[in-house]
Amino acid sequence: MSETRQRLLRTTLILAGLGATLGSALDGIHSHFGALSYTSPFFAQAAWWVPLLFSGAYAGGVARPWLGRDPAPIPAWKAALAMGLFIAAYWLTVAPGSWIVRSAILTGIFGISWWICDRTGIGIALAVMTAIVGPFVEIVLVHAGTFVHHEVLFLGIPGWLPFLYLTAAVGLGSLGRWLAQQGGEPSLSTAREG
Repeated sequence: MSETRQRLLRTTLILAGLGATLGSALDGIHSHFGALSYTSPFFAQAAWWVPLLFSGAYAGGVARPWLGRDPAPIPAWKAALAMGLFIAAYWLTVAPGSWIVRSAILTGIFGISWWICDRTGIGIALAVMTAIVGPFVEIVLVHAGTFVHHEVLFLGIPGWLPFLYLTAAVGLGSLGRWLAQQGGEPSLSTAREG
């Protein structure tokens, strides 16, 4: 296995572990502050499968270093800032106020995060894709009866949800870039070619 593939695998595993832990904890913000309820809670108001779901979702952050052709490495502070803004965005989703105001603020957080920490076309493309795929998965899970959102705008999900996913894409993508560049060259696009 090439060094690049090893770094991408390591990055995927770290992101998956982070999803099972931090992702589940952030989801706890939603379940403990009334944004959603699981129909069969197992522990801490969450279903038993929540760590598995978030593990897979966070592992998707490896798409950013895998697809990107980054001319320079991302500094650790940018990865930390992007993740910090993502965590702040999570808290914002349970703040009082209309979903429109929260969505506008989430969009601003996404814009700031993308501008400072990414500023690439691939970053925008992945964020838009994440803002479509993430809510789609939640729509499927809601309609399967696994959990309910309590501030529904359409198809069982809240209006602010796609905007949270935009910010998630930058946070996890930036962290994925930083993790993947540790111990090697900054650009990992050669992994697709080998």
